[in-house]
Amino acid sequence: MRIERIEVRFVEAELDKPFGWSQRWTDVRSVIVLKVTTDDGIVGWGETYGSQDSVPGIATVAQIAVGEDPSHIGKIWHKLHRAVYQSHVFAKGGANAISALDTALYDITGKSSGKSAAELLGGRIHDSIPVYATGLYYVDNYALAPLLEEASGYVEQGFSGMKMKVGAMSLAEDAERIKKTREAIGGDVRLMFDANESYDPSTALTFANMVADHDLTWFEEPCASRDDQANKIVQERSPIPTSGGESLSTRWEFTSRLANRTFDIIQPDICGVGGPSEMHRVGLMSQAFGVKFNPHFWGTGISFAAALHSLAVQPIGQIGQTNIPYHNESVLEFDQTPHPIRENLTEPFFTQSDSRVVVPSTPGLGIEVDESVLERFTRGEVVVTDKPSVGQRVF
Repeated sequence: MRIERIEVRFVEAELDKPFGWSQRWTDVRSVIVLKVTTDDGIVGWGETYGSQDSVPGIATVAQIAVGEDPSHIGKIWHKLHRAVYQSHVFAKGGANAISALDTALYDITGKSSGKSAAELLGGRIHDSIPVYATGLYYVDNYALAPLLEEASGYVEQGFSGMKMKVGAMSLAEDAERIKKTREAIGGDVRLMFDANESYDPSTALTFANMVADHDLTWFEEPCASRDDQANKIVQERSPIPTSGGESLSTRWEFTSRLANRTFDIIQPDICGVGGPSEMHRVGLMSQAFGVKFNPHFWGTGISFAAALHSLAVQPIGQIGQTNIPYHNESVLEFDQTPHPIRENLTEPFFTQSDSRVVVPSTPGLGIEVDESVLERFTRGEVVVTDKPSVGQRVF
Protein backbone atom coordinates (compact mmCIF):
# COMPACT_ATOMS: atom_id res chain seq x y z
CA MET A 1 0.00 0.00 0.00
CA ARG A 2 1.40 3.37 -1.07
CA ILE A 3 0.24 6.98 -1.01
CA GLU A 4 -0.77 7.68 -4.60
CA ARG A 5 -2.57 11.02 -4.60
CA ILE A 6 -3.05 14.02 -2.30
CA GLU A 7 -5.66 16.72 -2.85
CA VAL A 8 -5.54 19.99 -0.92
CA ARG A 9 -8.37 22.50 -0.95
CA PHE A 10 -9.51 25.63 0.85
CA VAL A 11 -13.14 25.59 1.94
CA GLU A 12 -15.02 28.60 3.27
CA ALA A 13 -18.61 29.38 4.23
CA GLU A 14 -20.32 32.69 4.88
CA LEU A 15 -22.15 33.23 8.16
CA ASP A 16 -25.61 34.69 8.58
CA LYS A 17 -24.18 37.27 10.95
CA PRO A 18 -20.67 38.05 12.17
CA PHE A 19 -19.19 37.43 15.60
CA GLY A 20 -16.06 38.81 17.19
CA TRP A 21 -13.31 38.43 19.76
CA SER A 22 -10.59 40.73 21.03
CA GLN A 23 -8.64 40.90 17.77
CA ARG A 24 -11.30 41.07 15.07
CA TRP A 25 -14.75 40.10 13.80
CA THR A 26 -15.46 37.43 11.20
CA ASP A 27 -18.36 36.69 8.87
CA VAL A 28 -16.88 33.45 7.46
CA ARG A 29 -15.59 30.07 8.66
CA SER A 30 -12.86 28.28 6.75
CA VAL A 31 -10.49 25.33 6.84
CA ILE A 32 -7.98 23.54 4.59
CA VAL A 33 -8.88 19.90 3.88
CA LEU A 34 -6.57 17.12 2.68
CA LYS A 35 -7.79 14.02 0.89
CA VAL A 36 -5.14 11.30 0.70
CA THR A 37 -5.72 8.27 -1.54
CA THR A 38 -3.68 5.08 -1.65
CA ASP A 39 -2.91 2.89 -4.64
CA ASP A 40 -5.56 0.43 -3.48
CA GLY A 41 -8.25 3.10 -3.17
CA ILE A 42 -8.33 3.76 0.58
CA VAL A 43 -9.05 7.41 1.41
CA GLY A 44 -7.92 9.29 4.50
CA TRP A 45 -8.92 12.78 5.61
CA GLY A 46 -7.04 15.52 7.40
CA GLU A 47 -7.44 19.24 7.95
CA THR A 48 -5.59 22.30 9.10
CA TYR A 49 -5.86 26.08 9.21
CA GLY A 50 -4.74 28.64 6.66
CA SER A 51 -5.88 30.86 3.82
CA GLN A 52 -6.53 30.13 0.17
CA ASP A 53 -2.97 31.29 -0.50
CA SER A 54 -1.69 28.58 1.88
CA VAL A 55 -2.91 25.69 -0.27
CA PRO A 56 0.08 25.39 -2.65
CA GLY A 57 2.56 25.42 0.25
CA ILE A 58 0.60 22.80 2.19
CA ALA A 59 0.49 20.63 -0.94
CA THR A 60 4.23 21.01 -1.53
CA VAL A 61 5.02 19.75 1.96
CA ALA A 62 2.50 16.92 1.75
CA GLN A 63 3.95 15.85 -1.60
CA ILE A 64 7.03 14.56 0.23
CA ALA A 65 4.87 11.65 1.42
CA VAL A 66 3.73 10.52 -2.05
CA GLY A 67 4.95 6.97 -2.69
CA GLU A 68 5.38 6.17 1.01
CA ASP A 69 3.63 3.38 2.89
CA PRO A 70 0.92 5.28 4.84
CA SER A 71 1.16 2.86 7.76
CA HIS A 72 4.69 4.12 8.45
CA ILE A 73 3.22 7.09 10.27
CA GLY A 74 6.22 7.92 12.43
CA LYS A 75 8.67 7.64 9.54
CA ILE A 76 6.60 10.00 7.40
CA TRP A 77 6.15 12.47 10.26
CA HIS A 78 9.90 12.77 10.76
CA LYS A 79 10.60 12.83 7.02
CA LEU A 80 8.36 15.88 6.63
CA HIS A 81 9.69 17.48 9.79
CA ARG A 82 13.24 17.08 8.54
CA ALA A 83 12.34 18.57 5.17
CA VAL A 84 10.90 21.78 6.60
CA TYR A 85 13.04 22.07 9.74
CA GLN A 86 15.28 24.87 8.46
CA SER A 87 12.54 26.69 6.60
CA HIS A 88 12.20 29.16 9.51
CA VAL A 89 8.43 29.10 9.08
CA PHE A 90 8.00 25.61 10.51
CA ALA A 91 5.52 26.79 13.13
CA LYS A 92 3.22 27.93 10.34
CA GLY A 93 2.81 26.18 7.00
CA GLY A 94 5.14 23.26 7.63
CA ALA A 95 3.58 22.20 10.90
CA ASN A 96 0.09 22.70 9.52
CA ALA A 97 0.84 20.43 6.57
CA ILE A 98 2.30 17.76 8.85
CA SER A 99 -0.75 18.01 11.13
CA ALA A 100 -3.23 17.45 8.31
CA LEU A 101 -1.26 14.64 6.69
CA ASP A 102 -0.64 12.88 10.00
CA THR A 103 -4.38 12.91 10.68
CA ALA A 104 -5.10 11.41 7.26
CA LEU A 105 -2.51 8.65 7.80
CA TYR A 106 -4.27 7.48 10.97
CA ASP A 107 -7.52 7.43 9.01
CA ILE A 108 -6.00 5.35 6.19
CA THR A 109 -4.03 2.97 8.40
CA GLY A 110 -7.02 2.40 10.64
CA LYS A 111 -9.28 1.65 7.69
CA SER A 112 -6.76 -0.75 6.15
CA SER A 113 -6.15 -2.61 9.43
CA GLY A 114 -9.66 -2.48 10.86
CA LYS A 115 -8.46 -0.49 13.88
CA SER A 116 -9.52 2.87 15.24
CA ALA A 117 -7.02 5.72 15.42
CA ALA A 118 -7.00 5.36 19.21
CA GLU A 119 -5.94 1.72 18.87
CA LEU A 120 -3.11 2.77 16.58
CA LEU A 121 -2.01 5.34 19.16
CA GLY A 122 -1.69 2.62 21.78
CA GLY A 123 -5.18 1.66 22.86
CA ARG A 124 -7.98 3.71 24.32
CA ILE A 125 -8.07 4.44 28.02
CA HIS A 126 -11.30 6.45 27.81
CA ASP A 127 -14.48 5.63 25.87
CA SER A 128 -15.71 9.20 26.05
CA ILE A 129 -14.07 12.59 26.49
CA PRO A 130 -15.28 15.47 28.69
CA VAL A 131 -15.96 18.64 26.73
CA TYR A 132 -16.89 22.24 27.39
CA ALA A 133 -18.81 24.64 25.18
CA THR A 134 -16.94 27.38 23.39
CA GLY A 135 -19.07 30.27 22.24
CA LEU A 136 -20.08 33.47 24.01
CA TYR A 137 -18.33 35.67 21.46
CA TYR A 138 -19.19 39.31 20.91
CA VAL A 139 -22.32 39.65 18.77
CA ASP A 140 -24.89 42.30 17.86
CA ASN A 141 -22.62 45.28 18.54
CA TYR A 142 -21.43 43.83 21.87
CA ALA A 143 -24.94 43.38 23.26
CA LEU A 144 -25.19 41.64 26.64
CA ALA A 145 -28.59 39.96 26.29
CA PRO A 146 -27.55 37.49 23.54
CA LEU A 147 -24.51 36.49 25.61
CA LEU A 148 -26.62 35.60 28.63
CA GLU A 149 -29.22 33.79 26.55
CA GLU A 150 -26.50 31.70 24.89
CA ALA A 151 -24.85 30.88 28.22
CA SER A 152 -28.15 29.76 29.73
CA GLY A 153 -28.72 27.59 26.68
CA TYR A 154 -25.49 25.69 27.26
CA VAL A 155 -26.58 24.94 30.82
CA GLU A 156 -29.90 23.62 29.52
CA GLN A 157 -28.03 21.41 27.03
CA GLY A 158 -26.11 19.79 29.87
CA PHE A 159 -22.67 21.32 29.47
CA SER A 160 -20.68 21.36 32.70
CA GLY A 161 -18.42 24.17 31.50
CA MET A 162 -18.21 26.98 28.96
CA LYS A 163 -15.77 29.60 27.75
CA MET A 164 -16.42 33.24 26.88
CA LYS A 165 -14.47 36.03 25.19
CA VAL A 166 -12.95 39.14 26.75
CA GLY A 167 -10.51 41.80 25.61
CA ALA A 168 -12.47 43.81 23.05
CA MET A 169 -14.15 46.13 25.54
CA SER A 170 -13.00 48.13 28.54
CA LEU A 171 -11.90 46.17 31.60
CA ALA A 172 -14.98 47.30 33.50
CA GLU A 173 -17.34 46.29 30.69
CA ASP A 174 -15.77 42.87 30.22
CA ALA A 175 -15.72 42.31 33.98
CA GLU A 176 -19.43 43.07 34.07
CA ARG A 177 -20.03 40.56 31.27
CA ILE A 178 -18.25 37.88 33.30
CA LYS A 179 -20.24 38.78 36.41
CA LYS A 180 -23.56 38.62 34.57
CA THR A 181 -22.63 35.36 32.86
CA ARG A 182 -21.76 33.75 36.18
CA GLU A 183 -25.09 34.88 37.60
CA ALA A 184 -26.92 33.47 34.57
CA ILE A 185 -25.33 30.00 34.68
CA GLY A 186 -25.18 29.55 38.45
CA GLY A 187 -22.36 28.27 40.60
CA ASP A 188 -22.25 24.63 39.50
CA VAL A 189 -21.04 25.21 35.93
CA ARG A 190 -17.43 25.99 35.16
CA LEU A 191 -16.66 29.29 33.44
CA MET A 192 -13.46 30.11 31.57
CA PHE A 193 -12.52 33.27 29.66
CA ASP A 194 -10.24 33.91 26.69
CA ALA A 195 -8.51 37.21 25.95
CA ASN A 196 -6.94 36.02 22.67
CA GLU A 197 -3.60 37.69 23.46
CA SER A 198 -5.11 41.14 24.03
CA TYR A 199 -3.35 42.34 27.22
CA ASP A 200 0.06 43.33 28.47
CA PRO A 201 1.02 41.73 31.83
CA SER A 202 -0.04 44.69 33.97
CA THR A 203 -3.46 44.94 32.34
CA ALA A 204 -3.96 41.18 32.45
CA LEU A 205 -3.26 41.11 36.17
CA THR A 206 -5.52 44.08 36.81
CA PHE A 207 -8.33 42.31 35.00
CA ALA A 208 -7.69 38.97 36.70
CA ASN A 209 -8.02 40.62 40.09
CA MET A 210 -11.20 42.41 39.02
CA VAL A 211 -12.95 39.10 38.19
CA ALA A 212 -11.28 36.72 40.65
CA ASP A 213 -14.36 36.43 42.86
CA HIS A 214 -16.46 34.80 40.10
CA ASP A 215 -15.04 31.26 40.42
CA LEU A 216 -13.24 31.12 37.07
CA THR A 217 -11.42 27.98 35.96
CA TRP A 218 -8.81 29.58 33.70
CA PHE A 219 -7.66 32.77 31.99
CA GLU A 220 -6.75 31.90 28.40
CA GLU A 221 -4.08 33.66 26.34
CA PRO A 222 -3.75 36.76 28.51
CA CYS A 223 -0.76 38.07 26.51
CA ALA A 224 0.87 37.50 23.12
CA SER A 225 1.15 33.74 22.73
CA ARG A 226 4.92 33.68 22.16
CA ASP A 227 5.81 36.36 24.71
CA ASP A 228 6.98 33.90 27.34
CA GLN A 229 8.17 36.56 29.76
CA ALA A 230 4.81 38.34 29.74
CA ASN A 231 2.85 35.11 30.14
CA LYS A 232 5.13 33.94 32.94
CA ILE A 233 4.59 37.17 34.86
CA VAL A 234 0.84 36.66 34.64
CA GLN A 235 1.07 32.96 35.50
CA GLU A 236 3.05 33.69 38.67
CA ARG A 237 0.82 36.50 39.94
CA SER A 238 -2.68 35.81 38.64
CA PRO A 239 -5.31 34.61 41.15
CA ILE A 240 -6.76 32.55 38.27
CA PRO A 241 -4.85 29.71 36.50
CA THR A 242 -3.60 30.68 33.05
CA SER A 243 -3.71 28.72 29.81
CA GLY A 244 -2.32 28.96 26.29
CA GLY A 245 -0.44 27.24 23.51
CA GLU A 246 -3.02 26.81 20.74
CA SER A 247 -0.65 28.39 18.20
CA LEU A 248 2.44 26.39 19.24
CA SER A 249 3.74 23.51 17.14
CA THR A 250 5.51 20.26 18.05
CA ARG A 251 7.08 19.08 21.28
CA TRP A 252 10.05 21.40 20.79
CA GLU A 253 7.94 24.54 21.10
CA PHE A 254 6.26 23.18 24.22
CA THR A 255 9.31 21.82 26.05
CA SER A 256 10.71 25.03 27.52
CA ARG A 257 7.23 26.38 28.22
CA LEU A 258 6.34 23.23 30.13
CA ALA A 259 9.62 23.26 32.03
CA ASN A 260 9.21 26.94 32.93
CA ARG A 261 5.47 26.58 33.57
CA THR A 262 4.68 29.49 31.28
CA PHE A 263 1.04 28.44 31.59
CA ASP A 264 -0.78 26.34 34.18
CA ILE A 265 -2.70 24.63 31.36
CA ILE A 266 -1.54 23.95 27.80
CA GLN A 267 -3.95 23.86 24.87
CA PRO A 268 -2.37 22.49 21.69
CA ASP A 269 -4.53 22.29 18.58
CA ILE A 270 -4.35 19.06 16.59
CA CYS A 271 -4.48 21.07 13.33
CA GLY A 272 -1.19 22.81 14.12
CA VAL A 273 0.71 20.91 16.80
CA GLY A 274 1.63 18.07 14.44
CA GLY A 275 -1.47 15.89 14.21
CA PRO A 276 -2.48 12.98 16.47
CA SER A 277 1.11 11.73 16.73
CA GLU A 278 2.45 14.94 18.20
CA MET A 279 -0.67 15.71 20.21
CA HIS A 280 -0.15 12.41 22.01
CA ARG A 281 3.52 13.14 22.67
CA VAL A 282 2.84 16.64 23.98
CA GLY A 283 0.09 15.28 26.21
CA LEU A 284 2.46 12.81 27.83
CA MET A 285 5.06 15.54 28.27
CA SER A 286 2.53 17.78 30.01
CA GLN A 287 1.74 15.00 32.44
CA ALA A 288 5.42 14.57 33.27
CA PHE A 289 5.76 18.29 33.96
CA GLY A 290 2.57 18.44 36.03
CA VAL A 291 0.86 20.87 33.66
CA LYS A 292 -2.79 20.33 32.74
CA PHE A 293 -3.54 19.38 29.12
CA ASN A 294 -6.84 20.67 27.70
CA PRO A 295 -6.60 20.89 23.88
CA HIS A 296 -7.98 23.63 21.67
CA PHE A 297 -10.45 22.95 18.85
CA TRP A 298 -11.94 25.21 16.17
CA GLY A 299 -12.23 23.02 13.07
CA THR A 300 -14.68 20.49 11.62
CA GLY A 301 -15.59 16.91 12.46
CA ILE A 302 -12.34 15.71 10.87
CA SER A 303 -10.06 17.32 13.44
CA PHE A 304 -12.58 16.86 16.25
CA ALA A 305 -12.57 13.10 15.66
CA ALA A 306 -8.77 13.14 15.60
CA ALA A 307 -8.66 15.05 18.88
CA LEU A 308 -11.08 12.61 20.51
CA HIS A 309 -8.85 9.68 19.54
CA SER A 310 -5.77 11.47 20.87
CA LEU A 311 -7.40 12.17 24.21
CA ALA A 312 -8.77 8.63 24.41
CA VAL A 313 -5.19 7.41 24.99
CA GLN A 314 -4.18 10.22 27.39
CA PRO A 315 -3.69 8.90 30.95
CA ILE A 316 -5.20 10.76 33.87
CA GLY A 317 -2.95 13.44 35.28
CA GLN A 318 -2.38 12.01 38.74
CA ILE A 319 -2.50 8.49 40.02
CA GLY A 320 -5.93 7.85 41.47
CA GLN A 321 -9.02 5.73 41.20
CA THR A 322 -11.42 8.35 39.83
CA ASN A 323 -11.32 10.42 36.65
CA ILE A 324 -12.20 14.02 37.48
CA PRO A 325 -12.53 16.37 34.49
CA TYR A 326 -10.55 19.60 34.81
CA HIS A 327 -8.48 18.06 37.62
CA ASN A 328 -6.83 14.87 36.45
CA GLU A 329 -8.76 14.18 33.22
CA SER A 330 -8.21 16.35 30.15
CA VAL A 331 -11.15 18.28 28.75
CA LEU A 332 -11.60 19.15 25.08
CA GLU A 333 -12.92 22.37 23.65
CA PHE A 334 -16.20 21.83 21.77
CA ASP A 335 -16.84 24.78 19.47
CA GLN A 336 -20.52 25.73 19.36
CA THR A 337 -20.26 28.84 17.19
CA PRO A 338 -21.90 28.83 13.74
CA HIS A 339 -19.89 26.82 11.19
CA PRO A 340 -21.80 25.67 8.08
CA ILE A 341 -18.93 23.41 7.01
CA ARG A 342 -18.61 21.65 10.36
CA GLU A 343 -22.38 21.29 10.59
CA ASN A 344 -22.63 19.44 7.26
CA LEU A 345 -19.28 17.85 6.38
CA THR A 346 -19.02 14.68 8.46
CA GLU A 347 -21.11 11.82 9.71
CA PRO A 348 -21.56 11.36 12.59
CA PHE A 349 -22.24 14.93 13.62
CA PHE A 350 -20.76 14.93 17.10
CA THR A 351 -22.99 15.76 20.04
CA GLN A 352 -22.48 15.71 23.78
CA SER A 353 -24.38 14.06 26.59
CA ASP A 354 -23.69 15.14 30.16
CA SER A 355 -20.79 17.18 28.77
CA ARG A 356 -19.03 14.14 27.26
CA VAL A 357 -18.57 12.97 23.66
CA VAL A 358 -18.20 9.30 22.76
CA VAL A 359 -14.96 8.39 20.97
CA PRO A 360 -15.65 6.70 17.60
CA SER A 361 -14.87 2.99 17.61
CA THR A 362 -15.00 2.21 13.89
CA PRO A 363 -11.78 2.00 11.82
CA GLY A 364 -9.66 5.08 11.25
CA LEU A 365 -11.09 8.35 12.47
CA GLY A 366 -14.55 6.77 12.50
CA ILE A 367 -16.17 9.40 10.29
CA GLU A 368 -17.52 9.68 6.76
CA VAL A 369 -16.93 12.86 4.76
CA ASP A 370 -19.64 14.22 2.45
CA GLU A 371 -17.62 15.27 -0.59
CA SER A 372 -20.57 17.18 -2.04
CA VAL A 373 -20.25 19.55 0.92
CA LEU A 374 -16.56 20.02 0.13
CA GLU A 375 -17.40 20.84 -3.47
CA ARG A 376 -20.05 23.34 -2.41
CA PHE A 377 -17.71 25.27 -0.14
CA THR A 378 -14.44 24.96 -2.08
CA ARG A 379 -12.88 28.30 -2.97
CA GLY A 380 -10.11 28.52 -5.55
CA GLU A 381 -8.14 25.71 -7.13
CA VAL A 382 -7.87 22.21 -5.69
CA VAL A 383 -4.15 21.39 -5.76
CA VAL A 384 -3.52 17.75 -6.68
CA THR A 385 -0.16 16.05 -6.30
CA ASP A 386 0.50 12.49 -7.44
CA LYS A 387 4.25 12.49 -8.01
CA PRO A 388 6.93 12.16 -5.32
CA SER A 389 8.90 15.23 -4.35
CA VAL A 390 12.25 15.47 -6.11
CA GLY A 391 13.85 16.94 -3.01
CA GLN A 392 13.55 20.64 -3.73
CA ARG A 393 13.31 23.14 -0.89
CA VAL A 394 9.69 23.31 0.16
CA PHE A 395 9.65 26.89 1.41
